[in-house]
Amino acid sequence: MLRAMLALAPTAMAGQIATGIHLQEVHFTGDTRLDGVHLKKCASDLKSQIYEGANWTDDLVGRVQMQCLVDKGYFKAAVKASTQQLPDTNYTHQFVITFDIDSGPRYRLGRITFKGNHAISDTKAMRDLFPIKDGDILDRKAIAKRLENLRYAYEELGYINFTSIPSPTFDDATRLGVLEVDVDEGKKFYISSIDILGADSQVLKDMPLKPGQVYNLRVVDQFLRKHLPDVAVNDPTIQQRLLDERKGTVALTFDFRTRTN
Repeated sequence: MLRAMLALAPTAMAGQIATGIHLQEVHFTGDTRLDGVHLKKCASDLKSQIYEGANWTDDLVGRVQMQCLVDKGYFKAAVKASTQQLPDTNYTHQFVITFDIDSGPRYRLGRITFKGNHAISDTKAMRDLFPIKDGDILDRKAIAKRLENLRYAYEELGYINFTSIPSPTFDDATRLGVLEVDVDEGKKFYISSIDILGADSQVLKDMPLKPGQVYNLRVVDQFLRKHLPDVAVNDPTIQQRLLDERKGTVALTFDFRTRTN
């Protein structure tokens, strides 16, 4: 891969030094297997940003692999990049970049399995959290979103430190990928205290959780959506969770002082 940054030299322009890298043109060659609309969107996304760092071409190769190919089921795609430097404009280094692609086989989902799950033993219920059917294109981005569904389900049961790692294995003969989700449930957390700062009496009455109960993300989410509908449930400026790992407790603090009335 051409290390384009080796060719870069500071260019004085009206007393300014060119910084950052902009892609003026993006081309794709080789066996892309992607339609023109998708390639055009990939190119547009790449040209919309300014890049920095000595390894910017490697970073872009990884981005093309993940966002343009793996997300479409091409998990074994190989990508190489070559660049051509153009004159600097707008105080940025201008480049044409060409990605040579060997997309390889496109995989579909064979099945999803789980291991390490104890709190939720019903694997069908866990599988239903992934509304992607066996036989559908194996879409990494879609799977990542569904893993959030699984995390949410566990945090409803108090498993605040829940994590999951998906590991795909591929069968080149059938072009199917089997996804095994390795679950680390962690410890169940109980509420030790609840503080609500800057709240009126009605807000205090509406908090359904009490000390001693299991932490439930869904209940917290509903509470915040009612009073702060534009705030994300895990916004650290609104909800702070102080965990005591040894005791398995969590102290909750909700800060309503900056809310918009």
